[in-house]
Amino acid sequence: MAAAEPMRDRILAAAVTVIRARGIVAATTKEIARGAGVSEGSLYNHFANKTALFAAALAEVTGTARTAMATLAGSAGQNTVEENLVRLAADMVRFYGELLPMTGPVLSDPELIAWLRENGPVKAQREAAAKAPARTRARTRGGQDETPPPGAPGGPPAGPPEGTTAGPVMGHTALIGYLKAEQRAGRLTADAPVPFIAAALLGGCQQHAFLTRLAGPDAVTAGAGLPAAPEEFAAALVRTVLAGHLPTR
Repeated sequence: MAAAEPMRDRILAAAVTVIRARGIVAATTKEIARGAGVSEGSLYNHFANKTALFAAALAEVTGTARTAMATLAGSAGQNTVEENLVRLAADMVRFYGELLPMTGPVLSDPELIAWLRENGPVKAQREAAAKAPARTRARTRGGQDETPPPGAPGGPPAGPPEGTTAGPVMGHTALIGYLKAEQRAGRLTADAPVPFIAAALLGGCQQHAFLTRLAGPDAVTAGAGLPAAPEEFAAALVRTVLAGHLPTR
């Protein structure tokens, strides 16, 4: 088992590289195998099929967003709400910039949409972690998983393991969980429309990444009137979405 892990890791890294360059539809198992330095048939010793391989590759990429959300959850009550959200927004602009070209074709693939709705990235990450040596598993203090469980302070709302809080909605619900924790602590006004703040923040990050990808950073600045740098954009976006929702001192 230990000897097989490096090959699986090479295949997964090659898959991420190829999908980043070509997108899901144009990526081929032949090119992935070539990038990993293995035979095409070897891919299926580690992944049941092409969809499973691509799912694992997307799980690797979406792991950056889950890490950002876990960091945000651990920041409840620390620093300022604005500082915490600026850090998250800058991370999410970069994440969407990487994710959009990979997943655009997913919108026309019912099988991959179903995988996303069934919480595929998280499941794939857990399966990979279960197979990995203990020393390589991502843990936080006390050996606990990074992401707070549903219903925990700063975590996503409690709900069924599969359903409305699973899949692509998890990032939104995790952000809502953080905002509600800050609301309970009095660091966000009691009447702040938390779901809409989360939607505006993440939607703004995605729009910035979308415009940058399609039009380029110069057009984002000249045409859209937005800073091209993620940190500068994040700071202005957070000030805007939080306007009127922070307690006055």
